Amino acid sequence: MQLTNLTRANEIGANSYLIEWDGINFVLDAGLHPRLDGPEALPDASLLPPGGVDAFLISHAHLDHIGSLPVLMRGQPDAHVLMTEPTGLLADPLLHNAATVMHRRAEEGKDARVRLFGHGEVSQSVKRWRSCPLERERPLGDLRFQFFASGHILGGAGVLIEGGGSSLFYTGDVNFRDQTLSRKAAFPRDRVDALIVETTRGATPATPGFSRKAELARLAERIRAVFARKGAVLMPAFALGKTQEAISSIHAMIRRGEIPECPIYIGGLSWRLTALHDGLADEYPRDLPKLRMIEHIGPRLLTGREFGAHRPQPGAIYLLSSGMMIDRTLSNLLAQRLLAEERHAIFFIGYCDPSSPAGRLRVAHAEGARVELDARLGPQPIRCEIDHFDLTAHAFREDILEYILSVDPRHAVLVHGDPPALEWFRATLAERRPGMRITIPEPGVRVEL
Repeated sequence: MQLTNLTRANEIGANSYLIEWDGINFVLDAGLHPRLDGPEALPDASLLPPGGVDAFLISHAHLDHIGSLPVLMRGQPDAHVLMTEPTGLLADPLLHNAATVMHRRAEEGKDARVRLFGHGEVSQSVKRWRSCPLERERPLGDLRFQFFASGHILGGAGVLIEGGGSSLFYTGDVNFRDQTLSRKAAFPRDRVDALIVETTRGATPATPGFSRKAELARLAERIRAVFARKGAVLMPAFALGKTQEAISSIHAMIRRGEIPECPIYIGGLSWRLTALHDGLADEYPRDLPKLRMIEHIGPRLLTGREFGAHRPQPGAIYLLSSGMMIDRTLSNLLAQRLLAEERHAIFFIGYCDPSSPAGRLRVAHAEGARVELDARLGPQPIRCEIDHFDLTAHAFREDILEYILSVDPRHAVLVHGDPPALEWFRATLAERRPGMRITIPEPGVRVEL
């Protein structure tokens, strides 16, 4: 059993890992780097055996896990593509949206390399996807696999592969605590031989006494204060997962009387993904199964076409993507309109890559400096309120550590983390389990599992 890290760096980027196991070759996830364009954003497909991949197993529908799937499927005509039903339903519009964005960037920058795939290729790739129910064993050549709910987003799953007396578990992205909609992970606790585990929050210790309920109460308090001074609130949010969690949390605040009734604006992709969440509410494990966000909460649609004439509305909440405020996204454009006025606020509710516009804004605010969100405008002063609320869908490092220790793998493979996060897990596991083999797989290097 061997693993090759197809990503181009040890970081939170284009997650993808080739497993070679007794003549069966399969790929865990096929991500696209969220901050890069063109071929540099892709995993290294040259490391795949030409025509020799038997299957792609996809953990969930975020682009850093599915965004390169149409590209990696090229030259792999016999590969099955396996995922949960919600992941397939959500990944389809996300990949089409990515194709639209890449086409627009190619037209604007006159650089055809940015356009990695088009709508036609997405549509063709979807025909080869197969849905797999949770916790139901399926064959993979002479091996067996099954998906287990990861608690990260709707449809998110870890995957257990077994065969020949050996076992491998890949967590994908995981959350071991309930969110507003998503229930915590339901991972197996039996011992495994090899565990491939995400480490996103490895560099950040949990706040002593932290509770999601208290963090939501703090957010409600700050929203009230912004509304009292007739300001608007921007919450940059990923269209998939974070937006739906935030909509339902704000709805709960309104029902409890913690904040006043207010309009909630979301973008077009978020609207489509929220409608899909509503349609699957009865079929997959989540809390509030009777809640239909579009029907019962009634968020307002704000499209790119309407945005030009739109002005921030006092007493409104804007849940706009992208969550990292990538250039020219609605969250980036609205932030530029809010920065100069003290009455407004930008509240971050999830992970922010330090080098992204969202990360730069948080750092600049902490340092009392200006921030550049658009190169055409140059550095801008920050006068609006900036704050961060720990409502991420990624597990606390302490929860991941507890899971690793409970399944006690012979070999722990640390992935999906920036260097400080990876190193914290490596050092802590080496101290707590001296006999455990621990690997941070270098890009392109085959590792014996």
